[in-house]
Amino acid sequence: MTGATAVLEAELSGAQVRRFTRRATAARADTTLAERLGDLWANLVTIAIGVGVLAGALSSVRESMALAGAPATVPVLPAGVTVAIAAVLAIAGLVVCLDRLGPVSSTPAAAAWWLPLPAGRGGLLRGELARITSAVVGTAVVLSLPLALALTDAPSVLGVAVVLAGTAGSAAALVGAAAVNQTRGRSGRLAPLAGAVAVGVAVVAVAACTALAVTGGADVPALPSVPAGWALAALGAAVPLVVVAVAGLDRLGAAQLRAAGATAQYAAASAVSLDTRELGRALTARRPRAPRRARRFGRVSGAWQAVVAGDRAALSRSPWHVGQALVAVAVPVLVARTDGLGALPLAVWGACLVGWSLAAVAAGHPARQAQALPALDRLLPLSTPGVTVARAVVPLVLVTTVTALTGLLVGLAGDTPLLWTGLCAATAPAWAAASLRGAFRPEMDWAGPVVSTPMGVLPVGAGAGFVQGVDVGVLGSLPVAAALVTGGPTPVLLAVQLLWSVLLGAGALALVVRRRGGRS
Repeated sequence: MTGATAVLEAELSGAQVRRFTRRATAARADTTLAERLGDLWANLVTIAIGVGVLAGALSSVRESMALAGAPATVPVLPAGVTVAIAAVLAIAGLVVCLDRLGPVSSTPAAAAWWLPLPAGRGGLLRGELARITSAVVGTAVVLSLPLALALTDAPSVLGVAVVLAGTAGSAAALVGAAAVNQTRGRSGRLAPLAGAVAVGVAVVAVAACTALAVTGGADVPALPSVPAGWALAALGAAVPLVVVAVAGLDRLGAAQLRAAGATAQYAAASAVSLDTRELGRALTARRPRAPRRARRFGRVSGAWQAVVAGDRAALSRSPWHVGQALVAVAVPVLVARTDGLGALPLAVWGACLVGWSLAAVAAGHPARQAQALPALDRLLPLSTPGVTVARAVVPLVLVTTVTALTGLLVGLAGDTPLLWTGLCAATAPAWAAASLRGAFRPEMDWAGPVVSTPMGVLPVGAGAGFVQGVDVGVLGSLPVAAALVTGGPTPVLLAVQLLWSVLLGAGALALVVRRRGGRS
C-alpha cells in the first residue's frame, strides 16, 4: 500500500517530465557548462560575422546600383517592390516546410519514451512547439537584420527595431497558424495554398512588369517605409494563434506525431548530409495524388518512347514542379526589370542561374525517381546510353521552354528580342544535362576519410558532390554573361553559346553514362 501511494505521489506532469529529462540529459552529458558557454559564444560570434558580411555585401550592391550605367533591359520595378515579391516567395517556402514537417512532432526516441507516459500530452509537447517557434523566429530575425541595415539610406534604431519586431511577429504567427492547422487534423492543406499564392504572385508580377516595359506605361510607385503598425499587428496576431495552438496540443495523436517526427528527422539528416535529393523527397506530399483521368499511350511503340512517355506523365502529375518551372521563368525576369539591379550584369546573370537551376531541378524529377529505383531502368531493353538519352528528352524540352521564355521576356521592349530568346534557349542542352547529372550523382562515401564541419562530420569531397549538376549549367551559361557585360547578344555569341552548350551537355551525359554503366 505504501509503495502504491509512493507511485501515485511520484506521478509527473508533462512539464515535470520534460524538466526531468532535461536534467538527466545534462547530468549524463560529456560537456561541461564552460564548454556550452564557449559553444554559445562561438555561435553568436559566427552569426554576428555572417550578418556583418551580408549587410556589407548588400550595401555594396546598393552602391553598385547607384553607380551603374545603362541597363541591357528596360527596368520598371522599384527595388522595394522586388524585395516584397521575394519576401512573399520566402514566406511561402516557410509555410510549405512547416506544413510538410509539422511544427509539432516527436522523434522516434521521444515517442518511445514520452508518449506512453500518463502525463498530459499538451505539457509534453509544449516545449517542442516553443523550440520550433524560437528557431523560426530567430532565423527570420537574423536574416532580416542585414536587409534592414542595408536596404535603407539612413537606418535608424527605431526603424530597424520595427522591421525586426514585425519579422518576429510574422514568423511566430506563421508557426502558430501551422500548429493550429495541425492540431485540427488539417495538415497538408496549407502547402498547396502557399505554393499557388507564390506562383500566382510571381506570374502576375512578371506579366505586369513586362507589359509596362513594352507599352512604356507609368512606373510602379515605390513602397512606403515600413509602418510601426505592421509590427504591432504581427505581434497581435501571433499571440492568439500560439495560445490556441498550445491549447490544442492534447488533440494530437501518437501516430500523427511519430509520422511527423520521422519525416522531420529524415529531412534534417538529408540537410546535414547535403543530399538535396532526399531533402526534396522528405518535403514532398505524404500521400501522392491519384490522377484525375487515365492516360493512353497509343503512340508508344518502343522502349525509348515508353521512357519519354513515363517521364512526361510523372512530370505532368507533379504540380509542384510545374509551379517551380513558372517561378524559374519569373526570377531572372524580375531581377532584369528591377531598377538598379537590371544595370548590374552579374546580378542579372546570377538570377538566370538561380531560375534555370530551379528549372533543371524540376525537369530532373523523373530521373530522380529512376535513381531511387534503378531496377526499372535495368529491366528495359535498352543500353545504358540509350536509357540516359531517353531520360534527357523531357528535361531538354522543359528547360528549353523555360530558357526561351526567359530570353523572350527579358528581350521584349529592346532591339533584339529574338537574339535574346535564341541566346537563352541555346543554354538548354547544358541545363538538361545538368538535371541528369544532379539526379544520378553518386551517393556520399561514408567509408572513406571524414572532416569536421559546423554541420557535423562529413565525408571528404561532400561539397563536390553537392554541386554536381549545377556546375555544368553555370559553365554552359558563360556566354550569356558575356552578352550581358558587352551590352547585348550578337549572332556570333549565339553560335558560340549553342556550340559550347551542346559540347558541354554531351560531355556531362557521357560521364553519367559511364557512372551508370559501372553500377550495372
